[in-house]
Amino acid sequence: MSRAQPGVPRLLVRLKVRLLRNRARAQRYGTVFLVGSVVAALVFGLYGAVAVATLVTADDAFVGRGTLGIGATLFTLAWTELPLITFGADESLDPARLTLLPLHRDPLMRGLLLASLVGPAPAFALLVLLGAVIGFAGTSLAVVPVVVLLVLFTVALARTVSTLLAATLASRKARDAVVIILPLFFLSLQALRFVNLTFLGEEEVNRISDVLAWLPPGMLGQAVYDAGGGDHVQALLRLLPAMALLPALVWVWGKALDRTLTTVSTGETSSRRRRPGGDLPLLFPRLGFIRPTPWGAVAARELRYVLREPRHKVNLVNTILLGAGLPLFFAIRSGGDLSDSSVLLATVAGYLAILSANNQFGLDGGALWLDIVAGDTIRSVLIGKNLAVLVQVLPTITVVGVVMAAITGGWAFLPGALVLGVAALGSGLATADVISIRFPLPVADTRNPFGGAGGGQGCATGLILLVCTLVQAILVIPVGIAAIVGIVAGPAWLVLAAVASAAYGVGLWFLGLRLAAAHARSHEPERLRAVDPARSS
Repeated sequence: MSRAQPGVPRLLVRLKVRLLRNRARAQRYGTVFLVGSVVAALVFGLYGAVAVATLVTADDAFVGRGTLGIGATLFTLAWTELPLITFGADESLDPARLTLLPLHRDPLMRGLLLASLVGPAPAFALLVLLGAVIGFAGTSLAVVPVVVLLVLFTVALARTVSTLLAATLASRKARDAVVIILPLFFLSLQALRFVNLTFLGEEEVNRISDVLAWLPPGMLGQAVYDAGGGDHVQALLRLLPAMALLPALVWVWGKALDRTLTTVSTGETSSRRRRPGGDLPLLFPRLGFIRPTPWGAVAARELRYVLREPRHKVNLVNTILLGAGLPLFFAIRSGGDLSDSSVLLATVAGYLAILSANNQFGLDGGALWLDIVAGDTIRSVLIGKNLAVLVQVLPTITVVGVVMAAITGGWAFLPGALVLGVAALGSGLATADVISIRFPLPVADTRNPFGGAGGGQGCATGLILLVCTLVQAILVIPVGIAAIVGIVAGPAWLVLAAVASAAYGVGLWFLGLRLAAAHARSHEPERLRAVDPARSS
């Protein structure tokens, strides 16, 4: 007798687990990163569960109500939006990859829904919800079905949004718009940090809870609170909107899934009229310092990638927004009471340059073999990539420095700020070059604007970025000392200290370049296998 075949939902869940395990095996230190992600999710999830269980049973009624209503809304918002903003949506079960398989829509939807609950991040979120269940179970068992309904509603909403956007934003222009608009939108939320939260008391928390109670997630949280107070009829009525919207979300998701599985989208933009002079030049005529050399060709290639590839634009936008946003944040927080030396805040963009340089070969993918077979070109490749970062970051330092000087009148500090920015950039690139060579990470090659490498990859990238930041913080201490000397002794001494810091930063960059190139020459196959395990095997 033949063994019964498992259903599609079970197969997709097993596929998700198998993909996570195989990805960990295929990458260097992938198992360490995956295990670390799972352990971190469990530890922080348990901590969050204890915190939520304590809050929902607090003596003050408004604390429990606020935790349930506001917490449920934040849970839905985070599950839906954060993967889109971080470009970390799990692409291991992208419906577009299943187009050629004879799968019916209904079992496919059930499988995708269940598979979205597998991974380190879902484990963390579900543990926090478990804390709410344990904390409120002694008051009312209604919390159990409400949490189940909240999870189903949130996962259905997240799948609907991601499927709709992935199908709609396939063109390059649309993806470019997403790269710029979404980070700007979420950076604008930082305005909340200027709000003095000490005014939040019982009246204010109840007012926020009353507003959020008009949204389905807030209604579910309020339903638990009402059931705990004995008002079961009101609690039941608050469940109806989510129960009514859930089938509607599933229907919309199904229609979007049908379109994804039956429509071929090339993601191409409309063709443009060719230039009268023929093909585009290899280099940028306006950037005369990029010479017709091997490193110049690499720099021009990287800059053209920034103009054409949305994933490169993400790095550029993040660097610009953070480099300009942090000085602006300090300027607003100070209420305009800034000293002349505040111009030195412009160097922040130099410190943050590693955000776009800590994985310089991940986006190359299979094309990396072209650089490898070209011979001993790793030094030129690294110089070209670093020069492209310099071209992107230095204008940000200059513009921010000019703006801060215009606000504070500290024009005398502007030259020192620019030189210190270059010094900070040199130390950051020295660290990034070594990390990029020793720990390259693959990046999914996809038209999906929200494509990521799946569970565990984001934690691995975050860990490497943390190591980069710590090493750079240690190396940049002399630059910080030079800035302090300039603030205390005056602009004239700042110029001298900045020149010495620039020499120090350039020296660090040469040292990092030498160490990275020496290691890369003897580990080229390993580096190619790390960024593109499929083609290099």
